[in-house]
Amino acid sequence: MFPPLLLAGTRRIRLGDDTRVESFVSLSVAREGSIDIGSNCELRSFACLEADTGRIVLGDGCSVNPFCSLNGYGGLQIGSDVRIASHSVILSSTHRFDDIDTPIRSQGMEAKPTVIGDDVWIGAHSIVVGGVRIGSHSIIGAGAVVLGDIPAFAVAAGVPARVIRLRNVTAGEPVSGGSLPL
Repeated sequence: MFPPLLLAGTRRIRLGDDTRVESFVSLSVAREGSIDIGSNCELRSFACLEADTGRIVLGDGCSVNPFCSLNGYGGLQIGSDVRIASHSVILSSTHRFDDIDTPIRSQGMEAKPTVIGDDVWIGAHSIVVGGVRIGSHSIIGAGAVVLGDIPAFAVAAGVPARVIRLRNVTAGEPVSGGSLPL
């Protein structure tokens, strides 16, 4: 039988006021890692947050739904009021693999800090790879694989994810070129 909550490294885990943690949630830190969860958040059943030597920060009012996996090895910063749907994976590191004479598992990890702005909705079964920035007020469609930065107010979908529209642009209005704000 599984414990209702798995905590590893509890001195470096902080839960904000009125944060709800359901059964079978795993919060794990090692060495100098930490997890800092804001107030009024929900960590739903079987969610897994692993910081190891990195840091995971969730703002206030976030929900991490069932079977999500958040990796903070390289640093994961998530703003306030972010919705992360079931079975999503958010990474902040990757394996090194350049030496073909050494097994990948023996080559270590490369930190790739990931930042997600405020008021973002990440759809079910999405994957956000390490090193990505997702701008505030954006939506990531279900099943998307986010390999690059997504601007603020964007709706992104697909594999790889691409911006399919902007939430703050009226239908039929041209979208100006150049970089979009994160």
